[in-house]
Amino acid sequence: MAAMDSSDEPPITDPPTPAFVIDEATLGTLVSRFHTALSRHWPNSVMSYSVKTNSLPWLLSYMKQRGIRAEVVSDTEYGLARALGFAPERIVYNGPVKSRALLRSALADGTLTNLDSGREVRWAAELAREKPDLDVRVGLRVNWDLERLCPGESTVGDQSSRFGFDFGNGSLGEAIAELTTAGAKVAGLHMHRNSRTSSPKVFQASAAVASEIISTLGLELDWLDIGGGFFGSLNDAARFDEYISGIRSTLTDVVDPRRTQLVIEPGGSVIAAPVELHAQVLDVKDIGRQRFVITDTSRVDLDPLFRKTTPFDIRAEAAAQQTHPEQVIAGFTCMEDDRLLVLNDHPTLCEGDRIVFRKVGAYTMAYRSSFIEYPPAVYLRHDDGLLSLIRPRGEVEDYLRSNGWTDDPATSSAGSSAIAAS
Repeated sequence: MAAMDSSDEPPITDPPTPAFVIDEATLGTLVSRFHTALSRHWPNSVMSYSVKTNSLPWLLSYMKQRGIRAEVVSDTEYGLARALGFAPERIVYNGPVKSRALLRSALADGTLTNLDSGREVRWAAELAREKPDLDVRVGLRVNWDLERLCPGESTVGDQSSRFGFDFGNGSLGEAIAELTTAGAKVAGLHMHRNSRTSSPKVFQASAAVASEIISTLGLELDWLDIGGGFFGSLNDAARFDEYISGIRSTLTDVVDPRRTQLVIEPGGSVIAAPVELHAQVLDVKDIGRQRFVITDTSRVDLDPLFRKTTPFDIRAEAAAQQTHPEQVIAGFTCMEDDRLLVLNDHPTLCEGDRIVFRKVGAYTMAYRSSFIEYPPAVYLRHDDGLLSLIRPRGEVEDYLRSNGWTDDPATSSAGSSAIAAS
């Protein structure tokens, strides 16, 4: 897997901070565990990587080279996957806001497509009527009640999810009827729901709902997309196997795995654990009864939605031997709530010490914030421990270019607009 050309840089083992580091061996281990679980329990399967979780081009290329498809949820992500060499039939197209033009193109080109909204059903039906010789095959996302089946697991609690078609109130059946009448084939179901824990029971519940729908409606499916939401842990080598074996055993009586493909869409379960963010202590100050340790990273990099409630998993490389009773680790921003964690009775951190935040590969890079500072560099750690640069640190020039600004105001998009307005 080629990284950026960094031949002019000497080999390094610790990157300049702040920087993300992807451990290639860890990533390979997690991907291989999923492949092994699928081969053992459902060989006729599709593993597709959730692009939204981390859309780093190097990472998508890595997945492509290992036969993994791209799971996308927007026209933009679809375009990114195509630009990186994924053929239409190697893309899984989901999401609630597909455009009519790309939906029609994807269906014509053989992309595995799951519909989420009424307008998508209408557009697919229109295409089937307009082109009766075209084999229009679609999946439908199912809205089902995770909280009822697995209390405490739903991320929205007792509120309803807004995605997909409800089987209980008849909207799923109505969508199937509309598509079938138009000549389209409902070839798949998409069952994804997010959960709070790593319990395999969530996926067994999803498979049980799919089983009920398939039996009740007499469906013969080309694929059953169980979605993502898996949890990955290097310390639990059997977890992925438990997920897939549980899905398989739940569907034994209604689905022939030789005919129906199982589709999975892992994201964080394969990319969260392999990624670290390396930061440096910039300043230490005592204020009142608290000691603040200021770093060159932030929640903007590590927790962009400011939702994390559990402590970060860190390695702090302190030069000092003595400990301090309480150290508040904070970010570089001007926001008071940019506090990362509190270290109690930990070796005293000083200016220049390094803090490594582990397991931060999910969603962090995807948000690519330009708030106060531009995105950190990304390095790849090889088996020999040496690093290669795969994304440079964001610079002012990158920001200006991405916002249509040049040195000549008359030729920049912003300058041209201002001139036109005057």
